[in-house]
Amino acid sequence: MTAPIRTRFAPSPTGALHLGNARTAILNWLFARRHGGAFVLRLEDTDTERGVPGGEAMIYEALDWLGLGPDEGPREGGPFGPYRQSERGALHRERARELLESGCAFRCYCAPDELEARREAAIAVGEPTGRDARCRDLPADKARRYEAAGRTPAIRLRVASGPVEFDDFLKGTLAIDGDDLGDMVLVRSDGRPTYNFAVAVDDIAMEISHVIRGVGHLSNTPKQVLLYRAFGVEPPEFVHIPTVLAPGGGKLSKRRGAAGVLDYRERGFHPDAILNYLSLLSWSSEDGEEFLSREALVERIDLDRLGAADSEVDEEKMAWLSGRHLRAEPPERLARRWAGQLDAEGLGLTDADLRRAAEVFAKRTRLVTDAPSEVEPIFRAPPLGGAAARQVLWAPEAGAALRLARAAWEETAWRPEALARTLRGAMREAGLPGRAFFPPVRVALTGQPHGPDLGEVAYALGRERTLERLDAAATGAAGEFDTSHGGHNNGSNDGSNDKETSV
Repeated sequence: MTAPIRTRFAPSPTGALHLGNARTAILNWLFARRHGGAFVLRLEDTDTERGVPGGEAMIYEALDWLGLGPDEGPREGGPFGPYRQSERGALHRERARELLESGCAFRCYCAPDELEARREAAIAVGEPTGRDARCRDLPADKARRYEAAGRTPAIRLRVASGPVEFDDFLKGTLAIDGDDLGDMVLVRSDGRPTYNFAVAVDDIAMEISHVIRGVGHLSNTPKQVLLYRAFGVEPPEFVHIPTVLAPGGGKLSKRRGAAGVLDYRERGFHPDAILNYLSLLSWSSEDGEEFLSREALVERIDLDRLGAADSEVDEEKMAWLSGRHLRAEPPERLARRWAGQLDAEGLGLTDADLRRAAEVFAKRTRLVTDAPSEVEPIFRAPPLGGAAARQVLWAPEAGAALRLARAAWEETAWRPEALARTLRGAMREAGLPGRAFFPPVRVALTGQPHGPDLGEVAYALGRERTLERLDAAATGAAGEFDTSHGGHNNGSNDGSNDKETSV
């Protein structure tokens, strides 16, 4: 029977989740979902000096925004907990004791300064620095003398000379000589486990089947493989994915593309676009399609299609994907995203207003934060008393155009296509060219000389608001404006953008 798929994301709570870490989490989540497995969050929080207050909460906030809820983790619990490495000390100590009893590990009483001096001496004569066999077969009486003198031992793994071979899914079989690794420390003299020991012990205990992580961890893999073998356990599948680079190449930094995931949320990117984009930095679908829903990503993810080349962050492509995902949202859901960006109360916008606006104006946006510039000018009361508006509304044909538009729309089915079609019919009935007919209608509805399709504008505004604005403008077309309040001057309008075929 095939073992269940279990992947893990194991960040340190040292700050906001950046794009590189998020890409690792995404691939682990997708692969687990594809195979009906478990996606585990384990916090490697033993490095207390680098930890930041609220680091765990920031990781969860980013994962939640991306929709990558773990199946097991510090918040969720699960059968393989605890899920904070700092809370797993008892297991680490027990497994170290097992290696001592089996002879795979030994106690080393060498002081740090002694080890450093011998390391420098080995470098001076060109010998491997990791191998120090002084305590490998230390007589029991000498060990007792060290302990009586107050020396607390570290615990080291016995590493044999010769090649240590291991497999990576992308790079194939690799090897390093055991002498280059040396007898690596498993538990420091102060009782703290080393990174590689804790990771291997925890991955074994949590029955992790696939370790999908950045290629920067490749050097850790032979050390962890040795521990799997010492425990008599088959290693997981190791998949070391390429590096995410800053725009133009080079390491991600605060100034070069290393913004935290939540910074992209604040800038208005759609979370599915970040998920979509980051997955494509390592993987491509068989048909080459780049715009993929999360359901499609889960269905199509295939480790065999992972690439080995590093990739640069391209925010322009991220923004393009964000626009595609915004347009794919049901209007009701997009309206809820927009609600937090708009002055809905100040403009008197209802949920129905927002839904209609989302339905027709989503195509004009790429980021959620684009909504105010596209939506608010439409719903803001049009400044009909300004010079630019008066120039349009006092034209000889303006009054007739406004009355015919109102009459045509009063009984029209309130859909963008029907409104545009009916308005063109009213234009033909008036016997006016588009450059004379459409500008008064546009100024009446928005106060602006240019803008979106008039059928879409009217649809977003709603029947009552649209007819009220046409009535107010028709009054102005008769020369009855109260100009004492001034108005918005948007320049002259020659109607060049309002052609008969484009409402």
